[in-house]
Amino acid sequence: MKMRQTNVMKLCVFLLCLALIAACSNNAGNNKNTNGAQTGENTKSTTTNEPVKEEEPTGTPELPEAKLTFYYPSNPAGADQKTVQDEINKYLKEKINATVDLKPLSFDEYDTKLNAMMAAGEAFDLAWSSRYWLLPYQGNVDKGAFLELTDDMINQYAPEARKNIPDKFWPDMKAVDGKVYGFPIYQVAAKTKSLIIQKQYIDKYKLDVSTIQSYKDLEPFLKQLKDNEKGVIPFGMAQNSWGIYVDRNRVGADGLAVTYQKDDATFKNLTEIQMIEDKKEYYDTMHAWYKAGYINKDAPVLKNINDLKAKGNVAVGIEFTSKPGGEVDEKNVNGGNEVVYVPISDSYFTGISSAMHVISKTSKNPERTLMLINLLNTDKYLYNLICNGIEGKHYTKKDDLYMEPIKDSGYAPNVDWVFGNQFNAFLKPGQSQDVWERTVQLNDSALVAESYGFSVNQESIKSEIANVQATKEEFQLALETGAVDPKDLLPKFIDKLKASGQDKIDKEATAQWEAFLKEKGVK
Repeated sequence: MKMRQTNVMKLCVFLLCLALIAACSNNAGNNKNTNGAQTGENTKSTTTNEPVKEEEPTGTPELPEAKLTFYYPSNPAGADQKTVQDEINKYLKEKINATVDLKPLSFDEYDTKLNAMMAAGEAFDLAWSSRYWLLPYQGNVDKGAFLELTDDMINQYAPEARKNIPDKFWPDMKAVDGKVYGFPIYQVAAKTKSLIIQKQYIDKYKLDVSTIQSYKDLEPFLKQLKDNEKGVIPFGMAQNSWGIYVDRNRVGADGLAVTYQKDDATFKNLTEIQMIEDKKEYYDTMHAWYKAGYINKDAPVLKNINDLKAKGNVAVGIEFTSKPGGEVDEKNVNGGNEVVYVPISDSYFTGISSAMHVISKTSKNPERTLMLINLLNTDKYLYNLICNGIEGKHYTKKDDLYMEPIKDSGYAPNVDWVFGNQFNAFLKPGQSQDVWERTVQLNDSALVAESYGFSVNQESIKSEIANVQATKEEFQLALETGAVDPKDLLPKFIDKLKASGQDKIDKEATAQWEAFLKEKGVK
């Protein structure tokens, strides 16, 4: 009997041990939270002092599905826009459990559409912005339209993309209040204004491009084209292409009102009205060219110069950035005709805020949107998919570096600079292998003006800026494209600028400019 009791006791102890082992096993297997991420607790063995090795995470924590919207300016992409979007969304579902509704808009409708949406409080997630051009950065920051991107947010949701941006460039992203509201699209950060001239006409008329230093030097060549090339537009212009006037002695500061002379140690300020008056000779020249038939007659009403270039009969145009290798993209825009950049200005460092992604204050998924920004700026597959479409359908991969677009494939937006870090792009036929190295060299070597980092706080002059902008839209296009005689229109333009509040803008901007120079210790 005693023996039987002993055996029963042993059996009970044995069964109890088995139960304990099973319980420990279950606890180890369930050491995860409800969304699949490990809790991070460092469990230890109950029989030794050695730590138990934790399981490696099997992936990112499961995220609830997010539907994002992305507005950006673009050329017409083609019939396969949705096909490419579907392919993008398959990839994004795997990466961040999100889909994105691509919302390309033409360049001429972009500001109007986005401004109306923001004024109505319409929700969207991601948009493209620039320092001074479309969806201007500071003005929309002042309106409270963009979400602030804190260091903590960027480090958590876009750390890889941030590491790609040299620290010396990052201050350019700060708004007047010192905060950051946009994420830069890293690309060329220097501006060189150039003429774009079709190579066939350079060769045919033996044009020595080294003699072209300003718009004035172009006139004899334009006359040759007008006299000898039937059906060719010597100089193509539109509402988004005017501005070939260059004064190499001046450096622009804010793009609003203030400039200074780069060789003048006193930094004498030149107001907007002074600059317009100084350009009288330029306006006269444009009007003479327009009357002579060098400029297309619909220049002041044509929305987008690329619509005209696509026909292949624009001999000369204007490019404001002239990035290394950019001639390849221009060839595609110019009906497949080879072009040559002819610089008419020095290269100035413009910073990295000329192109950026911004998150709307109305976004319901700002964290996931920032994760999308991170991918667009670091993931080569995604970037080239949104830029070029689907391999084998819209482009052919030649090797690890080069791709070739398939003609009339159904997808070709030709706006790589809108989507993300351009240093992740495949090279296109005609681009040299060192194009990205040359771009970095240009960024590093371009002249950094004393005005770098200056931006006007527009809070006290918002209504005047709006009035002046309306006045510019009324007069400036006609003057810049040569469609009107400046003798008649220029005085009216200046009078209306003053009536709209230009003097107040100049005074306020100049005061901030003087304070900026004093703070930098250069005055």
